[in-house]
Amino acid sequence: MLQPKTVVTLYDHGTAYCPCCGRPVFQTAPGELRNCQIGPVTKATAIYLRHEVKLSYRDVQKIFSGLFNMPFVPASAMAFDRETSRKGEVLYEDLRDKIRAADILHGDETHWRIDGNSAFVWYAGNTDLAFFHVDRSRSAEVALSIYGPRFQGSLVSDDYAVYQAIAPKRRQSCLAHIITKAKDITKEIELLEPRHQDTKAMSFCDGVRTLFKEVCKLGQQREAGKVSFAQAKNMIPAFCRAVKKLGRQALEFKKAENLRKRIVDPKKSYKHLFTFLKVPHLPPTNNQAEQTLRLPVIFRKICFGNRSEGGAKSFSINLSLSTTAKRQGKHPITLFKTILLGTPEEAKRELYAEPPEFNDSS
Repeated sequence: MLQPKTVVTLYDHGTAYCPCCGRPVFQTAPGELRNCQIGPVTKATAIYLRHEVKLSYRDVQKIFSGLFNMPFVPASAMAFDRETSRKGEVLYEDLRDKIRAADILHGDETHWRIDGNSAFVWYAGNTDLAFFHVDRSRSAEVALSIYGPRFQGSLVSDDYAVYQAIAPKRRQSCLAHIITKAKDITKEIELLEPRHQDTKAMSFCDGVRTLFKEVCKLGQQREAGKVSFAQAKNMIPAFCRAVKKLGRQALEFKKAENLRKRIVDPKKSYKHLFTFLKVPHLPPTNNQAEQTLRLPVIFRKICFGNRSEGGAKSFSINLSLSTTAKRQGKHPITLFKTILLGTPEEAKRELYAEPPEFNDSS
């Protein structure tokens, strides 16, 4: 049978008295949380269970009570969460600054709930950093608060219009979204009676899927070293001509026509389709953001979001720091313990394996 072991630390203090007010005073020992019966390891582990294992506060309390014979109420687990986010806010704002200075970012957002009402989890990050922000709005103002007014790096995202507001220096439209959209339109047309099927629209969608799969394959070959950067870049004019050829005729099926306009219109996706062939290591799809947001989506189904603005803020901060720690090769529990015990500078040194490379042009 599993027998978890609880380690209790006793801090024995010498007491002195303040010469002015006569109050007893003592010096905090290394590793001690002053005036707390529950120590930093327990609190850090509780936050880890909350944000990494995706448990409710009540389930966190059950684990400590049932396995470690450490009883506390679910509200205490919530208090641990709030305390860590409050002390980690400086680190969170520093992370926002690093996100704004990154060379390559993936951006996306998904639905969330605050006290039962609609909200959104925004994500911006790359292989080194992860920044989350929960907001009731999905407006351009929120995007600007995350990325800044003129992001000087390369942004990979879907074609949601708010990303235009941040005016990124380079932007790559997610080709996987376009391929999936074309596939869904084809399936929808196939469900119609043969006499109502728009064969031109079906041919267009098949052509879109074939073309952009070929483009994505070229990107994979470039990253694998099978095709040089210059060779891949020289293919851009041919791909642009192929897009114009595919979209030269209007289509009767409305959804197919909307997709056609989207990929041929210079004000929409057209000028962002092949950016990745001009920028080293820039991917053609936004899979990184999609995969990162899977965990918040699962969490939302378990805990139904947050009950308050304070909870949403704590969720944003702690999830950002936890995910970034993993991407830096650090354990989140160690980071949370340092946040609780140390200074912001000590927490920053604990979080980053080494300073990430940033874009000096910002």
